[in-house]
Amino acid sequence: MFLESLKIKNFRKFRDKNNTIHFVSSKAISTNKDESESSLISPSSTLIIGKNNTGKTTVARALTLISDKKKPSAHDFNMDYLRCLIAKYEAKLEKNENLDGMETPCLEFELKIRVIINDPDDVGSDLVNNLYQFVMISSETPDLVSIVVKCQMKEDGAFRNKLASIIKGSHPENAKDKNLDSLNKLESLCEYMGDDKLFKLTYYTAAGIEVSDPLLGELIKIKEIKANRHLGDHVLTENFQKIILSQFNSNEEDKKKLGEGISNINDFIEESVSDKGISISGVLKEVESSNHVGVRLSGNVTEELILKQLIKYSFSEGEDYIPENQFGLGYVNLLNIIGEIIHYVDGYESESFRNKINLLFIEEPEAFMHPQMQEFFIARIDSAVRKVLELSKGEELHCQIAITTHSSHIVNSKIHSCNSFNDINYLTSVNKISEVVQLNDKVVSGKDNYKDDESLKFIKKHIKYKVSELFFADAVIFVEGVTEETILRFYLDEDENLKNYYISVFNINGAYAKLYYPLIRVLKIPCLIVTDLDIRREGHEKNKKNESEGEENTDGSIGYKQITSLKGRETTNETIKTFENIKAEEEGLDTVKNDIENIEYFDDENLYVVFQKDAVEGQFATSFEEALILTNFKDDILNNVLEQCKPRIYKDIVGEDRDYTRLVVKSYEFQKKLADSKSDFANNLLYQLIVSADRDFSLPKYIRDGLEWLAKELDGLVKLGGDAKDVSK
Repeated sequence: MFLESLKIKNFRKFRDKNNTIHFVSSKAISTNKDESESSLISPSSTLIIGKNNTGKTTVARALTLISDKKKPSAHDFNMDYLRCLIAKYEAKLEKNENLDGMETPCLEFELKIRVIINDPDDVGSDLVNNLYQFVMISSETPDLVSIVVKCQMKEDGAFRNKLASIIKGSHPENAKDKNLDSLNKLESLCEYMGDDKLFKLTYYTAAGIEVSDPLLGELIKIKEIKANRHLGDHVLTENFQKIILSQFNSNEEDKKKLGEGISNINDFIEESVSDKGISISGVLKEVESSNHVGVRLSGNVTEELILKQLIKYSFSEGEDYIPENQFGLGYVNLLNIIGEIIHYVDGYESESFRNKINLLFIEEPEAFMHPQMQEFFIARIDSAVRKVLELSKGEELHCQIAITTHSSHIVNSKIHSCNSFNDINYLTSVNKISEVVQLNDKVVSGKDNYKDDESLKFIKKHIKYKVSELFFADAVIFVEGVTEETILRFYLDEDENLKNYYISVFNINGAYAKLYYPLIRVLKIPCLIVTDLDIRREGHEKNKKNESEGEENTDGSIGYKQITSLKGRETTNETIKTFENIKAEEEGLDTVKNDIENIEYFDDENLYVVFQKDAVEGQFATSFEEALILTNFKDDILNNVLEQCKPRIYKDIVGEDRDYTRLVVKSYEFQKKLADSKSDFANNLLYQLIVSADRDFSLPKYIRDGLEWLAKELDGLVKLGGDAKDVSK
């Protein structure tokens, strides 16, 4: 039996759409000698990822609320939901309409549980039988049970009257600030809803038929390892005390021996101190003989006292044993998590998975850990669980593990342990509302037949090189060269608006950004792709002999051909070709125009693709470096860098009289000569930009266009820091 999905409606940051968390099915975690090198944890773990404040922790809180039958507080309701509710009541009251039948506050959770009967004995379980009241008779999937839990008002009429009085009691016509009046109504409503006695829990089938309580507290067993942001000096000792205590309690022979030892200790203590008690009693008798006041001294050693207070815990570091407060916080946090897992495994009931859902939530384990420790987190947990299972004589562990994180390194660890994007729930915030995107290999590849897809294989390998950061970024920029990556990072840090956002710049070393198109669309974060026009040239136009048969050189010349017109020209850039095909399909065209004359940027919701489509000084650039040369040919910074990187070539082009205009008609040749030293060019240019206090260096127009689009997108989505700045310089 396992939890397949959880839908959360109107609870905290969740509303009524894109609100379903999917869980990996429960798999047997065991030490299989044939699979000793494979991961134990990853195949059984669901990853819940997202930036801060997107609702990751809410998932465990929702399950705890319904399994423990806790009543919500007013602030467990989504604030936007309550505002909309107030607005509906206001509209009714303005028309003097009756409020009967009006909606009242309701939290709703839908659990989909997969019940797998492998053993006839399982059918007789009262708990399993109790679940079948939720199965529709006509259901084609009788093993999939859907339970709808609603937390709603006990007295709808009382709520309607109260909200009406709150609305009527306000005087918006006298309010100077309409927003303040709205806030006052919301606060008054929350104050009224603060009494948890107003609510009740009810249970329904997927068809809305109310049924009896399915005993969710017995059905769902949740163990939470919470983010330990305040590690105490004795956190490891306290953790391992619980483990030792549970191990003694589960081993009758050890427990019996400990009991006999405690009895002997108490007898020894009594023998040693009993005469002292007699002496004291003699003194007290002289003081108050009539009441016979006396003292009896005896041993008071207990099992709890020994296990909790009389055992000294020291932890090894190499050959030394040191106190736990000498370990770093990251190491203590890792050991604490492992200790909690050991305690969980020790208390696990081997057959419980037949009639219970076992959930282990690990919340933000990356706290205090350095990146390398985060990267190997799952591998280290694997090793610990493997050893615990070996010590427990090879018992299998059936549980579903959910890890909430905003660590790109743990995402990497999960993806590479499983070689898959499956079982990852990406949480994002849209207009302050949490939305869930279920990631898997099919979604990332964008193809139905994805198993042998070469693009998916590339992304799985490429994502390790910090591309997983895009899951936690406000926006992402894909570039295809070291110069773009270096210079764009500098300008992002310089921009007064854009520097307020977490914008990740990824150098994908080639025109491969198109491969991320399906993933970018589902993540819904602004994505700017900066690519090169890559104008197709014949061999003789690149200072080469014709590269293939059929190419004709009409004038017999060989050289570096400047491009002054795009008419009849094509691009070799696969990213541009891909998006031109997409555009043609959207416009219903049967064929794609091959030439790039009058080509435009590609714009599709959260995606913008820019390239050198416009002439600069009458020339069309084919790369970022050439566009920089054409845009800044008169600038001292650029000329100094070009001279440093290629002194002889620079002198040959500009001449002794340093005629910078010659760079315009030689821009393509110079960028070709820079091909073997782009890193030097990028680093020298960055140095000059940093040290030059008074600079007039400009980004090429297509880059400025892209950054201006990005600024507007971010300003519209998050509203950080006002209007977008002019990023032209």
